[in-house]
Amino acid sequence: MRIAYFTDTYLPQINGVTNTLEKLGNYLSANGIEHMFFAPHYPETYNNAPEKNVRRFKSVNFPLYPECRLSIPLYHNMSNLVDSFNPDIIHITTPMGIGLMGLRYAGERGIPVVSSFHTNFDAYLKYYKLEYFEDIAWNFFRWFHGFSRLNFCPSMDTLKTLEAKGIENLRIWSRGIDTKKFSPVNRDNELRKRLGGSNKTLFLYVGRLAAEKDLDILMQSILQTNELHPGEAVFVLVGDGPYAEDLKKMAPDNVVFTGYKKGQELAAIYASCDVFAFPSSTETFGNVVLEAMASGTPVIAVNSGGVKDSIIHEYNGLLCRPRDSQSFTAAISTMLQNKEQIDRMSSNALEYTKSKSWDRIFSSLVADYSSVISESWIKTHKSA
Repeated sequence: MRIAYFTDTYLPQINGVTNTLEKLGNYLSANGIEHMFFAPHYPETYNNAPEKNVRRFKSVNFPLYPECRLSIPLYHNMSNLVDSFNPDIIHITTPMGIGLMGLRYAGERGIPVVSSFHTNFDAYLKYYKLEYFEDIAWNFFRWFHGFSRLNFCPSMDTLKTLEAKGIENLRIWSRGIDTKKFSPVNRDNELRKRLGGSNKTLFLYVGRLAAEKDLDILMQSILQTNELHPGEAVFVLVGDGPYAEDLKKMAPDNVVFTGYKKGQELAAIYASCDVFAFPSSTETFGNVVLEAMASGTPVIAVNSGGVKDSIIHEYNGLLCRPRDSQSFTAAISTMLQNKEQIDRMSSNALEYTKSKSWDRIFSSLVADYSSVISESWIKTHKSA
């Protein structure tokens, strides 16, 4: 099996899609499955050594969603590269420049194509005052995903949304967690002191600092918490993005901004904090939720989007009303007033993540690829 991936976001960019694709590439390599990623070229990659399983194309920033790059390769040049790889199946992960090129190539070569839905682009429109384009966006998604033998989505909530919008051939492709990388053993008391949490409860957010993550709600809840429980909590925000400067201007003294973190440093922060506070209502899954729970950190999140697939209310976390700062503040207060509940939810979170291995997730995905390739072969030879 030879798999070609077309994506408009890839390493070294840090987001849920790139993290998943990195894990997927490692799995495919470990299992001897030939694959190639066709992806944007980032300024940070210019001095990197050649990448065995990646072919990159020049790109520019995409203002509406900077996690993706806008790249429109010369089709002839790209086709030659893909021809030399000779894929059996094409997987498109984003419906932008490179993804559209992959869709055209698959159609012209008669190669079966699957796609995946990772990001609620349409939901983001309201955060940038572009709601007028919502119907246009869904018409485009219906057209784009209509060519795919399977359309993968990361959660049941996302599947139901896509189904209601008329997108067919849907299949769940969930997400896993590396419990060796994210683990309570990474807890670091010295790090807790540096973050200001020696005798306080540390609440953590990890992710992009952008309007669509509902961080205005988190900031309102922080201010409300400080009035209700002065001096009891510290809030740690890990990440960066276009909303960072605004957040820093409105943040009180008990908010710590760390910028982007990754690897062992990020794993230590997860394990060294007490509660993960994630206000986003636009997630298709929310990889960071599993990362927190695998680190023994229970989660406060909202009852919206893909995070609902991971959080069992009052078992491994608390679910709040979407975009409701009072509801989110009440959950923070519950955690502050009941440390035994934090400990119980921490144990439950660890138990929950034991069944979420990446190997199980990816082996199922590869089985779906095999099924699509077989069906395509049968149809081709019957028609011949």
